[in-house]
Amino acid sequence: MAVKRNVLKSQLPLMTVAVAAVLLATIYFVSRWLGPPKCDSIFEQTSDRLRGNLEFIKVKGELTLGREKVQELTEASQKVALHLKTCCISQQTKMMSADQFQVCISGAKDYETHIVQVATNIKEVKAAEEQQKLELAKQKTEQAKEAASKAISAEQTLANTTEVLPTAPPVKRGLTATSALEFEKSSVPAIVVEKFAGSADALAEYHIVKAGTDVGSMYQVKYHPKPDSTLVVEPGTYDVVARTSGGGAFVLLGNVEVKDGTTAKVDPNAILGSIVVDPLTRKGFPEIKEVIVFDAGTSGRRLIRQRTEKPGAVLPIIAGTYDVECKTADGSEFVLVKNVPVRARESTRVMTDKEIAGFVVYEPNVTGLDVEAIYALRAGTNQIAAESKHFGNPIMVYAGESYDIALKQSGGLTRIKSNLTPRRGALTDIR
Repeated sequence: MAVKRNVLKSQLPLMTVAVAAVLLATIYFVSRWLGPPKCDSIFEQTSDRLRGNLEFIKVKGELTLGREKVQELTEASQKVALHLKTCCISQQTKMMSADQFQVCISGAKDYETHIVQVATNIKEVKAAEEQQKLELAKQKTEQAKEAASKAISAEQTLANTTEVLPTAPPVKRGLTATSALEFEKSSVPAIVVEKFAGSADALAEYHIVKAGTDVGSMYQVKYHPKPDSTLVVEPGTYDVVARTSGGGAFVLLGNVEVKDGTTAKVDPNAILGSIVVDPLTRKGFPEIKEVIVFDAGTSGRRLIRQRTEKPGAVLPIIAGTYDVECKTADGSEFVLVKNVPVRARESTRVMTDKEIAGFVVYEPNVTGLDVEAIYALRAGTNQIAAESKHFGNPIMVYAGESYDIALKQSGGLTRIKSNLTPRRGALTDIR
């Protein structure tokens, strides 16, 4: 029995690799033959499969690999899941062929194979050390480091595949709002809002309102249609409003005139684009808990167009230009990016790791300092762009502007640095 158990134990890493390959292959073939893959599910499934081995490496692998290498693998694992989802979205939006998508699948499989090997080598290092086989332990340590380097290299190769993708497919000629509206003869006036083909929970519901209604405040709903169901209406001119699952709202189609003897058919797939805000994986930054999309250039009390607590989610939205705001776990808010264009039937991706920016203000070497808050002020003004209550905590800001760093004390406001422009994709230290 002991011999049999040892044989099974030695085969376990190979079995794990085989299972991983089968799972990834299943995702690929399902996506090819059964229709568009559910990209959110691919992201979550990839993360789940990597999690077990990664947690083991984080707990047991620091002495073998070093803290920095373990951190690199942790970040790379998050990125691999994200790259695979990006490839999925790109295939759905016709920016990537099925064969190119297979390259992504193979890249993710290579990464997972190397992660399994890293975990296996670390186990063998521990076993060799317990048996006082120091030479074998040294050999397995080198193999673990080599497998870790190959895993990181596989992630970078996959990243290169996604970075060369265009942000959107070519614009189809003649595509206008009218392509989303057709009229058919019928015995009574009616409206049909066709089913949206994207994520099932992306759009919560539709409202039919009087044309010109301000959807930025409380408004009166005339009709509440169900997708693909014919709704008899009174003759008139209406706006079709989309309500998103995250609490956003926008006019899907305006001034739809429904006359006696006609049915107006509204196709959201013809005029909706989408925006995808990648999860943040850069080391040192706070976790993003919420993504909110507003009309570009608006301020004050703004109408939310899209909102999600799942960075990386595909957010359908009407064609336009938008600003993206984020919230962190501690409640801090900041603008990630401005003036993001979204066109009909196209997907726009915001690469958060490249857009993110912030300051880290370290405590001055002064005794008895009493600071109530640390501010990032818009340069030359007293307008607070972002703040922190503690030294050493990241202060997130929009990367396209300049700021003054100031300390709020009981005795007044003091600028310690002026006219600083943060680097995109990095935290700028203030000492």
